[in-house]
Amino acid sequence: MVSTQDTQAVIGSPDRAGHRRPATGHGERRGVRSVTRALDILTAFSAAYPRLQLRELADIVGLPKPSTHRIAVSLVERGFLRQDADGAYSLGSRLLELGGLVSNTAALAQMTRDAVARLSKETGETVLVAEVDWMDRTVLITNKRDATHPLAVTSPVGKRSGLGNGCIGKAVLGHLDPAEADELVPQLHLAARTPRSIVDHATFRTEIAETARRGFATESDEFIEGVAGVAAAVSIGGRPFGAVAIVVPLSRAPRRRLDQLGRLVMRALAASSSSSTAPPLAATM
Repeated sequence: MVSTQDTQAVIGSPDRAGHRRPATGHGERRGVRSVTRALDILTAFSAAYPRLQLRELADIVGLPKPSTHRIAVSLVERGFLRQDADGAYSLGSRLLELGGLVSNTAALAQMTRDAVARLSKETGETVLVAEVDWMDRTVLITNKRDATHPLAVTSPVGKRSGLGNGCIGKAVLGHLDPAEADELVPQLHLAARTPRSIVDHATFRTEIAETARRGFATESDEFIEGVAGVAAAVSIGGRPFGAVAIVVPLSRAPRRRLDQLGRLVMRALAASSSSSTAPPLAATM
């Protein structure tokens, strides 16, 4: 297990702009300097700064431009960085391949693989798997199956968002012990992502209680305009650590169908945990 101290030694701490400062001192003495510097370069990119010129990259990692350029060239050659026509660097496709290996071997992926395949086949809609990080109160999309319908909802693997509005957040919160949910919900930042987003904590707590009673969460136009979804939590030892969701265009998501999809997700997860040869989940859509 890698500790927080070890991680900070490798990639440094964030500056005020949200970038990672280069690691120094104790961290570099324990590691290989060139590897540490390469990791500093890779972790300099963020959602706010997906493209960086060489000068910007050198400033962030605290290295001379020639040294930064030499490392960047090697990373481009191996596919970890990409250089565009204007000279700007961005993260390369090799990282996507490695990210896929991480999600495919993770416990959450192992536990949900059969359910995701069954739900995708039965519904033809986009199916997502998300992991919850209780430390920073976020959820991360770790796997997805794209819809087969012409009109589909997309959500990229690797997308991280705050724990709050949306069926995935509701699903994992609804699977907590009620006392823990009562303590946690008032501390969440409920962003007004759409005009229908729930931003009142008392109303949101009522939604969590309904999710707990029903066994799955629903949303309509709350997280992304024009999108609806359902989700059910995945737990180990009674503690939720992820969720499986189906997201659909609002035009294909009347209340009755959302309830059907929610029950399908619950049945798929139950079948997946009990037997890989369970009967089809046949339902009228």
